[in-house]
Amino acid sequence: MISRFSVLLLILPFLLLIPNSSNANTLSEKSEFEKFEAIAGDAARIYFRQLRDYPLRGGGTPPDELMAMNGKDVEIVGFMIPYDRIENITTFILLQAPFMGCFHVPPPQANETILVHTDKPIRSYTYDPIMVSGNLTIEEVHMEGYLISVYTIDSAEIRPSTNEDAELDDLPPNFHLYGD
Repeated sequence: MISRFSVLLLILPFLLLIPNSSNANTLSEKSEFEKFEAIAGDAARIYFRQLRDYPLRGGGTPPDELMAMNGKDVEIVGFMIPYDRIENITTFILLQAPFMGCFHVPPPQANETILVHTDKPIRSYTYDPIMVSGNLTIEEVHMEGYLISVYTIDSAEIRPSTNEDAELDDLPPNFHLYGD
């Protein structure tokens, strides 16, 4: 029996190589996501560079500043990686850059990913940056024996964002794009 995680690993490189123009339902077009509004000032903006401050090796613990966000409403901009489907999505992984999960770069560490759960299904996968708002939990998430993330955002609301709001200038040292 093939697991969901195995299917994700098999289809991920192909999903990332499909050109943007073929995606008929991106967040930049008129879609169901445009009706979401920002949480009224009570969500703290967090950044992937802060999430990487949690040392995973050697029994590290999250920094106090990061643990202060545990159980709080946060918002972060990133790129969606589907977990088990590309339509009617209720669970996905959020990454800092669109190609961090691609076969040509080292995979992101568990402190560079966020597992996102939405209450309302998202119609289809998007290649565009998105703002995710919801309740942050800092706790190891294992799926089929693999550590997927140490961060989860539950009851997430998703809305379109821009490359300017994404952290594309602050990528980890082991990240590279084609031609680098």
